[in-house]
Amino acid sequence: MKAYWNDCGNGPTPEAARNVDLREATLIWSDEVRGVEGNFLGLIDGEDRTVQFYFVAGIPSDVDDASHLRIVLVDFPLAEQQSSYEGYVAIGDVQHLIEKVFREGADPLRFDALTVRPWVT
Repeated sequence: MKAYWNDCGNGPTPEAARNVDLREATLIWSDEVRGVEGNFLGLIDGEDRTVQFYFVAGIPSDVDDASHLRIVLVDFPLAEQQSSYEGYVAIGDVQHLIEKVFREGADPLRFDALTVRPWVT
């Protein structure tokens, strides 16, 4: 699996994605990608499919446990179809989803509650 991420402008681009194992991906999500709007973690599986976990809002400073906040967009881009499978999840669900991507790949058909959204051009 390859990983790329953005933490307030820091991290590798998709073109420079790094090979990571599950433990490294987990640490990147928990330690490198802060809960700030616009930050994200992207994973590219062995079949060149991508999933991104994107903060659509920042974690409020007065929240002690943000695991319940549904502010992460799970996005499976489909460039050839100019669309994405996507859905919103709680921050606390992302770890489980990362593990699932490592087990089953970044195939959006293996994930529940996603909708197709065409890209605006």
